[in-house]
Amino acid sequence: MVLFNYAYGLFLSEKYAEAAEKLQKVIAGDPKDGPAFFLLAKAQERASHAEAAEAADNKARRNLPQAYAKWQTEWQKSQTVPAITLRSRDVLNQIDISDLTRTREIEAVKANNAEDALNKISDLYDQGRDDEAMAEIRKLLIIEPTNARAFLLSGRINQRRGDQEAAIAALKTAIFWEYNHPLIESHILLGRIFLERGDLGEARKYATTAMSIDPNNQEAIALKRQVTMGGP
Repeated sequence: MVLFNYAYGLFLSEKYAEAAEKLQKVIAGDPKDGPAFFLLAKAQERASHAEAAEAADNKARRNLPQAYAKWQTEWQKSQTVPAITLRSRDVLNQIDISDLTRTREIEAVKANNAEDALNKISDLYDQGRDDEAMAEIRKLLIIEPTNARAFLLSGRINQRRGDQEAAIAALKTAIFWEYNHPLIESHILLGRIFLERGDLGEARKYATTAMSIDPNNQEAIALKRQVTMGGP
């Protein structure tokens, strides 16, 4: 879910080669993901990778038997993919409205202020109740699929669980949605993860961006010192 959203963001930012790389990982997890194949075909097309684009397009045709023609027509007309949207684990257009329990759950989330929801998630995280925190994050992303702090918290939880790939994807998504209000925590945590992985180049990159956000932040200073020394 996070990888797809990150790839979609890269596509919209015209970073087609990077988007294609992420989409290939999404497809590796689900070889019948029609929307991912469709978006991959367009990313490869824009990146001037004709053969790869054709291969992905053929897969999209097979896995989108009902929607492909409409999507392709829209692409040819406007060069956009409006039918493709950001994903969450519980998306509104997949919910049976007759499911009263789910409907009430969604309404309850909508009624809560996003800041209150984030505070609740932070409290659950601090208590080590990661499964409950992730459940609340999914609820929040139903109504705010671009909430950078929700992705930051998801990254923290996945990092604590030892799932570095999921953590990296979530944190990069958080950075993508930060816009003009960068969250230094995302950059610091990414720097630490890459430092643990021995990728000093990436670790230095995020240490530098963290310092540019707040040169007086002690955690950023410590990370910069670590990557300059070449290790933890």
